[in-house]
Amino acid sequence: MESDLAYCHSHIRQYQADSVAQLVTPGPKNSRLLVSRLSRDTPDHGLATPHQADAVYSVLLQLREQTDRELFLDEKCVHRGSYAARTTSIVNHLEKPCANLRSAFDNLIFIVPQSVLNEIADDRGVARVSQLRCKLGGVLDETVWHLGNALLPALARPREVGSIYAEQIMLAANTYFAQAFGGMNAVQNRLGTLAPWQLRRAQEAMMSQAETNVSLKEIASACGLSVSYFIRAFKATTGDPPHRWMMRHRVERAKSLLADTDATLSDIAMTCAFADQSHFSRVFRAFVGGSPAAWRRAIKT
Repeated sequence: MESDLAYCHSHIRQYQADSVAQLVTPGPKNSRLLVSRLSRDTPDHGLATPHQADAVYSVLLQLREQTDRELFLDEKCVHRGSYAARTTSIVNHLEKPCANLRSAFDNLIFIVPQSVLNEIADDRGVARVSQLRCKLGGVLDETVWHLGNALLPALARPREVGSIYAEQIMLAANTYFAQAFGGMNAVQNRLGTLAPWQLRRAQEAMMSQAETNVSLKEIASACGLSVSYFIRAFKATTGDPPHRWMMRHRVERAKSLLADTDATLSDIAMTCAFADQSHFSRVFRAFVGGSPAAWRRAIKT
């Protein structure tokens, strides 16, 4: 199997982008989930063709309007014109798509192999999806828009976000593609909770993530569960999805250090596995409603 770096590069080398950011995470079983943010501020890029005619889909989300683009399938022009901001569109690589990118662009491109769709369906115990479909010219789908925006911090600041959050959102996005554009049925069976030993093992792994950088897939496997089931069962047990639980735990640990020690904010950020003091302050404010410094002053007055 080619390396993650080679895999990422193979899917964007046809674009003459000014800016490229990519994220690859493990899929439910043996696959990889890939999203790329590509932007170009000048027109007349020319033709862009996927690197392989295979059982793979590209799901595109326009972060801003692309005013002029032509889409060819099997050498026939099937759409000409603009793609509005927030628009989601899909191309099937088996149809030999080719895009004439005549204007500037800024978009997210999710690479969704058929193998990923199969793994997601098998993981959830439902019928497999035969293909993804979307009307030519794209659709406005608010769920895709929100999932895409949830990934922007992971693409811009990967050190801050961490593997668990990235895997969680990437799996959610690909699962939604299978449901919304492939007709995959939602899981109907009653969801259980984690056994005490499973919860303990998962929490211990997440609390030590700064040292081990454990993946969501590894945690689920250690609990004897599929990734999608583990995420849902963990939330049913704790009230939080895995990444939010981990951030909450780090904030609670930071509060203890703020209250009981004279450690600097920078040292506390490092001790509690935040990327840096700025990251620590943003996360702390999101959970507590104020900055770490203000919280420390308030409890010591």
